[in-house]
Amino acid sequence: MLRVAIVGDHGSGKTTFLGLLYAALVSSGSGREDELRFHVAYDSLDEVTALFQRMMSGGFPDTTTKEGLHELRVELDAARAGHGLLSRIGSRKGAAGPSPTIHFSLPGSLDEASPGLHQGSTFGTGKWRDALDADVVAVLVDSTKLAPKGADPKSGPARAYDGRVEALLVAVQRWRSSGGRAVLHPVFVFSKFDSVPPAFLEAANLEATPPAAAKTGPRSLYGKVLLEPNLPRTLAMVRAPAGKKLRFAPPSYVFSGVRTETKGSPPHEQIRLRRTESGGWEPDYSKGEYLAFLDEVAKVAAATKD
Repeated sequence: MLRVAIVGDHGSGKTTFLGLLYAALVSSGSGREDELRFHVAYDSLDEVTALFQRMMSGGFPDTTTKEGLHELRVELDAARAGHGLLSRIGSRKGAAGPSPTIHFSLPGSLDEASPGLHQGSTFGTGKWRDALDADVVAVLVDSTKLAPKGADPKSGPARAYDGRVEALLVAVQRWRSSGGRAVLHPVFVFSKFDSVPPAFLEAANLEATPPAAAKTGPRSLYGKVLLEPNLPRTLAMVRAPAGKKLRFAPPSYVFSGVRTETKGSPPHEQIRLRRTESGGWEPDYSKGEYLAFLDEVAKVAAATKD
């Protein structure tokens, strides 16, 4: 079983990310083309179904949903001749490979974690054990709090968050010092990326749209330009030379966005819905980014042995 921990501060979009991930699975696995097969474990089904239904009606996760949903276990019929998930989409030919089980977990909010974890300690970690044992750590980066290129990283809005993520990775290193997987795959998820002003990206000499997932070099450079003034300590840690006990794989990047609209009285934000090819409705979100993320996860699962 592959373990994926989704971490971030309160309000960074962790539950929304998991809900849109599930929406991408449903959208790709329920069409006539049978693009993707997946199975959700029974112990995760009620909570994720409630989240999915809420988001499909335009609502963001409420407090009850956030408090009740801590994990999602899915079995992906995704391996296709060792080429990952996306090679399967749109094709029903070829011999099926093994179906990996992937455990997505939401251990909590980093800004509400125990002081010990903030200091890099593994004592009293509780539900953060999922992050310490993870094969993949998806770090949510709230795009509305990004500092511009050239800003002082010590005074930027993400400074404290940078320290918390670094402390988590230190805790993972200490936890793995006595055993466990030798490789950790970091994924930086820029949540609310649709809210980044075009002028901000232009000032950083970045295109308005990130490079496609297949263009790994330009995409990594794009992500690093955004991270360097915001999470410099975290980025330096994952790019450091490999140690003896834990190695960080080259980081990958997800640029997540979901469009919103104002409705009701008093005004409040709702998820904008769009028509699907089958005539139904789904959130207006960056579906391709989620499929690319699932592709990366499937590749890690294929290369990882329990």
